[in-house]
Amino acid sequence: MEAIISAGIMVFVGALIGGVTNFIAIKMLFRPYQPVYLFGKRLPFTPGLIPKRRGELAFQLGKMVVEHLVTPEGIKKRMEDHSFHKQLQTIVSKAVEEWLKKNKTVEEMAGEFGIDLNSDLLNEKLKQAIKLKVEKLFNNDAALKEVLPGEIKKAIEDLIPAISKMLTEKGAQYFESLEGREAFQKMIGDFFLQKGTFGSMIQMFLGNMQIADKLLPEAVKFFRHQGTIDWLSSVLFKEWHRFIETPVSELANKANKEQISDFLAKVIIDQIPIEEKIKEPVSSLLEPYQQTIKETMVPKMVSQALAFLQANVERIMQVLHIDQIVADQVESFSVERLEQVVSAISKKELKMITYLGALLGGIVGFIQSIIILIL
Repeated sequence: MEAIISAGIMVFVGALIGGVTNFIAIKMLFRPYQPVYLFGKRLPFTPGLIPKRRGELAFQLGKMVVEHLVTPEGIKKRMEDHSFHKQLQTIVSKAVEEWLKKNKTVEEMAGEFGIDLNSDLLNEKLKQAIKLKVEKLFNNDAALKEVLPGEIKKAIEDLIPAISKMLTEKGAQYFESLEGREAFQKMIGDFFLQKGTFGSMIQMFLGNMQIADKLLPEAVKFFRHQGTIDWLSSVLFKEWHRFIETPVSELANKANKEQISDFLAKVIIDQIPIEEKIKEPVSSLLEPYQQTIKETMVPKMVSQALAFLQANVERIMQVLHIDQIVADQVESFSVERLEQVVSAISKKELKMITYLGALLGGIVGFIQSIIILIL
C-alpha cells in the first residue's frame, strides 16, 4: 500500500513539475517585459525572450514578409486577377461619383490644389499663348499649303466653281439693272470717243442707245455662258495655287503681324467665356460625359494604372521599404499587447503544451516509482 501511495505521490509531483515548468517556459517567452536587476546586476532570463529579441524578431519578420509573403510576383499575380480589376473599377467609379456630387466649381476645385484661377489672368495668358503661336506661324518659311490643314484647302477648292458661278451671275444681273445699262451705255460712248472721227461717225448714224441695246444682251449671255464660268474657275484655281505656294513668312511681311495676332487673340478669347466656365460646377460641365467617364474612361484608367504598377512593382516596393515598415511596426508594438494577441490566438495550444508537460512529468514520475520499487 505504501508503495502505491509513494508511486502516486511521485506521479503527482512529476506531473506538477512538468506542467509548471512548461507554464513558466511559455510565460518566459514574454515576461518579464523589462530587465530585472538585483544588487545592480541584471538577473538572467530577464527580460523575456521576445522582449529581449524584439529588434531581431522585427528584422526577421520584415525580411520574411518581403521575401516570402508580400512578393512582387504575388502582387503582379493579384493585379492580373479579373475580379480584382472589377473591384478596383467599382471603387474608382464610386470615388468619381462622390467627387462629382460635391458640386464644386472649377475655381474651387483648383483652389483645393493650390491653383488660383483668375479670369483676367487666364485671359491674358491665353492671349499671350495665341500671339506666340501666331508669331511662330508668321516666321514659318514653309509654303502656305504645308501649313493649311487639308480639310480647309479642299473646302476652299470645292467653293471655287460656286464662287465663279456667283460672280458671273452677279455680273449678268448688274448689266440687266438700270444702273448697269447706264454704265454700259457710257462705256460704249467712251469707247467710240477714243476712236476719233470714225467712232463719231458711227455714233452719229447708230447712236449710243441703239448700239448698247444690241450689245448688252450679248454681254449678259457672255456672263451666263458655261465657258465663261469655267474660264473664271480656271483663273481662280491658278491664282489660288500660286497663292498657297507662297511662304507664310513672305505673306506675313506684307501684313501687320501685331494687329493680326491681336485680332485673332481677341476673336478666340471672345468665343471662350472663361469667367463663366470657372464659376460653373464641375459636375454640370462633365454631365454630358458622365456615362463615358464611367463606362470607358474609368476602366481604361484602372487598366493603365495597373499596367504601370505591374511594370514598376519592384521599384515601388524598394522605395516603400516594406521590410522596414514591418520592422518598425513590430518594434513599436507593445509586448503586453503582443502577448495578449498570441495568447488569444493560441490559447488552446498553449494549454495543451502545459498539459503535455504535466503528462510527461507524470510518466517520468511513474517510471521513477517503478524503478525505486524494483531496486
